[in-house]
Amino acid sequence: MKKIFMLCLVASFLLAGCNQESSNDSPDTSTSKSITTESSANPSQNSSSAPQTSSSLDVSTNHSSTETTASTAQQTVDTVSSNEFGGYATFYFNGMNVPDSININTNTNQITFNADTHSEAIYTLTMQNLPAKTIRVFSANTNEIRTVKVSTTLTVGEQISGAINSNNQSGDLYLFHNKQGGLSLATPNYAGNVPEDQTDVMIEVLQ
Repeated sequence: MKKIFMLCLVASFLLAGCNQESSNDSPDTSTSKSITTESSANPSQNSSSAPQTSSSLDVSTNHSSTETTASTAQQTVDTVSSNEFGGYATFYFNGMNVPDSININTNTNQITFNADTHSEAIYTLTMQNLPAKTIRVFSANTNEIRTVKVSTTLTVGEQISGAINSNNQSGDLYLFHNKQGGLSLATPNYAGNVPEDQTDVMIEVLQ
């Protein structure tokens, strides 16, 4: 009986020792969990790279928007093609001290003032689309001053033949579409006789 008691006591000490070693050898799960949580709560590398990607996208979007705006602005500029009038068109004046007519011929690159009259004069002509500009004109029908945007420019060059009139070469002319869907020609105010604040106003002439 005494031997059995001693055996049980020894067995108890052995079991207690094994449990203590097992407790020391097991990994500290709470520490491991704490490290893992800290790592995922502070993703410093990911957060630093995210704004750079967003910034890159913003720049790309702004650049695309700028190109679209520029393209739209180009499409709205009023330009005239010589194909619209077959390269040949005549515009008629009303009033005193102005030409009777101006004839444009882009097939021969010539412009004629007062065609078929004793004052006829023919010059070389250059027609081109330049950056749009805003001008003021005396309206053909009402003589009221209005503002128009023009791009198609006619430049009068050297005189080829006819009567000498330096007034014919006093400045560029402009072609533009009027509200009625036709073509208008803006010319310098050959007649003059306007107040100083209207010296820039051109004359609108119709076909």
